[in-house]
Amino acid sequence: MKQYKDYEVEDFLLDDEFAQWVRDGSAITGTRWDELLTTYPEKKADLEEARAYLVQVQTGSSLSDTELTQEIQRILASTTPVVEVPVRYLNSRATWWQVAAAVVLLAGVSWGIWQGLKPTPTYAYEQVIESSNLPLTEVNNSQNKAQPVTLPDGSRITLAGHSRLSYARDMTKRSEREVFLTGEAFFEVTKNPRQPFLVYADGLTTRVVGTSFTIRTGSKQVSVLVRTGRVAVYPMHESGSAQHSESHLMLTPNQQATYLTEANQLTPTIVADPHALQSESQPVSFNFDNTPISEVFARLEKAYGLTIQYDKVTMQNCQLTVPLRDEPFFTKLNIICQTIGASYKVDGTQITISSEGCK
Repeated sequence: MKQYKDYEVEDFLLDDEFAQWVRDGSAITGTRWDELLTTYPEKKADLEEARAYLVQVQTGSSLSDTELTQEIQRILASTTPVVEVPVRYLNSRATWWQVAAAVVLLAGVSWGIWQGLKPTPTYAYEQVIESSNLPLTEVNNSQNKAQPVTLPDGSRITLAGHSRLSYARDMTKRSEREVFLTGEAFFEVTKNPRQPFLVYADGLTTRVVGTSFTIRTGSKQVSVLVRTGRVAVYPMHESGSAQHSESHLMLTPNQQATYLTEANQLTPTIVADPHALQSESQPVSFNFDNTPISEVFARLEKAYGLTIQYDKVTMQNCQLTVPLRDEPFFTKLNIICQTIGASYKVDGTQITISSEGCK
């Protein structure tokens, strides 16, 4: 289910139904977007900015359908897949201007794990670089220590030792900011809804607008760990399919995705060491004194941006008295569960608490 209350400009641009409505030029009265603004009037500015931008891109496109198809192939920077992937030919401008808007990325991958697929081609760093028509600048960190890199758009990268990345020298003039990586790097991306930031790494595409995250490649797998903001990930070979954009795997802070390149499996989970989110408001206190367990879990969710499921009726009498400070997230959770006689398990990106209740 879409969480319209959380929509920002980039979310509207990513929404195929929104893009279709803009393309049709229909009045807003009676549509779901009219209902959205009635429920969340504070979203009007974001909606109008996204609509204006899509209209501008739609009316400003001057490429032929053939040229548009070739441009998509350049962006994907891919080779012919080993497995058959459905191809949607560009027979209308409606399909391309969403791509030209740099946010509807043509396809995605399903939530969870893809199984039973044949091996997909290897998108090795050298292979993708050679097939790209972009004017690239490469940074090769052959040292054992990390190297700071600043991109033309102001985004900052901490490139780990023995890692390489390439980026378009003229990325600020393009509809998308594209980076190619092998090794490991931490990204702090300058926010720009009109220019999505894409990182290609060993067959996995990571798409963001403005956030911070880490990408690691190696041992036939790619991992993406999100620190702040939201990130969409999907296999590069899926980028040309006709799947809905909702099928992208969306990651939020303290979540990660691991992509097994040969098995074509993409699995979301929680990072091993979640970090407390920075808040402009007063920091969350973990000094509990006869605090209802519902409040305890609510503070954890607010501080770390994670979802904790539990039976509120069964645990309604549970209270916690324990002073917690700077312990790691899972240490806090262990202490809480042991104190009230409960247990927890992590299933994907969700934490589930099991308890027989408290007297």
